[in-house]
Parts: sequence; C-alpha cells; structure tokens
Amino acid sequence: MQNTPASTADHDTAPAADIAETFATGAWEFTPAVVDVFPEHVRASVPFYDAIQDLVAEASDWLLPDDGLVADLGASTGTTVHRIAQRHPTRQLRASLYDREAAMLDRAAETLAGVSNLAVDYVQADIRRTPLGHQDADLTLALFTLQFLPLPDRVRVLRQARRASSSTGALIVAEKVRPPDARWAEIAADASHDWKAAHGITDTAIRAKARALRGVLQPYPEVALVQAVHDAGWCCPEVLFRWHSWLVLGAFATSTGL
Repeated sequence: MQNTPASTADHDTAPAADIAETFATGAWEFTPAVVDVFPEHVRASVPFYDAIQDLVAEASDWLLPDDGLVADLGASTGTTVHRIAQRHPTRQLRASLYDREAAMLDRAAETLAGVSNLAVDYVQADIRRTPLGHQDADLTLALFTLQFLPLPDRVRVLRQARRASSSTGALIVAEKVRPPDARWAEIAADASHDWKAAHGITDTAIRAKARALRGVLQPYPEVALVQAVHDAGWCCPEVLFRWHSWLVLGAFATSTGL
C-alpha cells in the first residue's frame, strides 16, 4: 500500500495576507487593524525607518533640553518619543502627541507607559482642522505625516506648528518625495520595491499597498516641501537624510535662535 503523507499543510498553506491586501483602491486608512501590525509593517515598508528614528533621537541631544517639549504631529504608536526619552534618562521631558486615530494614541500610551522621565499629553485631533494645543515647543516632528495631506494643508499645519514653536525651536519632517526626473523616479520606485521584498513583503502585497495609497499618499518634489517649510515661517531648511524618494528635512524657527 502506498504511503500517504499525514499532512501537507506546511507545504501548501499560502502565506497570510498582508494588511494592505484588505484595502480597496485608494482606500488606505490607519484602522485599528493597521495599528495592530503597524510597527512591523512600517519597518518593512519605509526604507531605513529605524535609522531615521535613530537620527531624530540623536538630534534631540542638541534640540531638546531638560524640561523641553517635543510636539509629535502624527505620533502613531509613540515610537519616536519613546526613543528620545530612552536616550535621555536624566532629562525630564514633556511631549504632546497628536494623532487622528484613537487606536494609535492608545497604543502610544502603552508604548510610553512606565517612562518615568516623560510627561505626555495625548491629543486626538485632525491637525488640518484643529488648532494645536501646545506652546513653545523645542522640537516639532512630522514624520511621514504631511505626505498624506494636500500641499495647502501642509503649509497650514506647518504654519500652526511654527506659531507653537519657541524661538529656539526646531522642526524635523520625514517624507516620501517625488524625484522630478523620470529616470531617478523609476530607479527610486524599483529600489523601494526591492527593499520591501527583501524585508518579507510579497509582490502581491506591495502592489496592493500601492493601489490602496492612490490619491491618499501624495508625494511632492523636494523643492515643494522646502517651499512649504519657508512659506510656513520656518527657516534654514537642511536635508539630514535621503535615500531615493525618502527624505528627512530639518529647519529652525529663526535664523539666530532669538
């Protein structure tokens, strides 16, 4: 009698669907289901995500003094502020975390629970329409947040943030930008695809995410981001990091800090 394998499940079971595959075209949202997998998803989706977080945390050495205030616009799960607080255990710090999604802020509260040197204000708000509630921020962050807003809204949000900044304050923005030359744009798109594939995202999921983000994620050229920063009243913009379409930009509230 021919032997029959007891189970072929290990060989035949398809990999679990990526969260992106649950969204229709142009329908991406930061739902509670996305929040549940967000840390892993963003690390696999955004090239050098952890390196960017480390860059921001290190910059806070200079930009966030003892009793300083960091305002995180689009704080998601609180990863950035957590890294900053861990880096400065002897500094007492304050943070205002803004996000439109309550589930994100709930997860941020879990992330930051027990961080003894940090006083946190969690603000559920659409920053396009709700005035910012903090004042005199030493460091303002907008990491992968503005890219979901139309350009006029980006200027309005950045202008609000400038008004809520101290005169010595700084701004750090991380964005996906659009290379203006089609040749570099092609290279950037394929390089990002390769990055995601190398970090475990299937081609099907990569394609699904691209479809879901149509009209939702709105990358502009770097020059448009720089102009938006200027138009909002910030000065001295400087590129701190770039990998193809992924950019980190720093700026200051004033040229002299006075």
